[in-house]
Amino acid sequence: MTQLDQRVTRDELQHQLNLFQEDIQSKVADKSEQIRLIKIGVAIVALLTAFMFGKRSGKKNRSIIEIFSNK
Repeated sequence: MTQLDQRVTRDELQHQLNLFQEDIQSKVADKSEQIRLIKIGVAIVALLTAFMFGKRSGKKNRSIIEIFSNK
């Protein structure tokens, strides 16, 4: 019997597909943890940057305009 004459059974195919799916799911789970940590890091950096720019803009000299009203 040659290799071309051998038939793949449904059980063999299903078993191989299940193994493939489990492998892919484990890789995706590992990557999703890394992506979540990267998102948290980016959020922290964005908040610190906004805080620093906001703090710096508060130190600018502002001109005070007084409006006198006649009473």
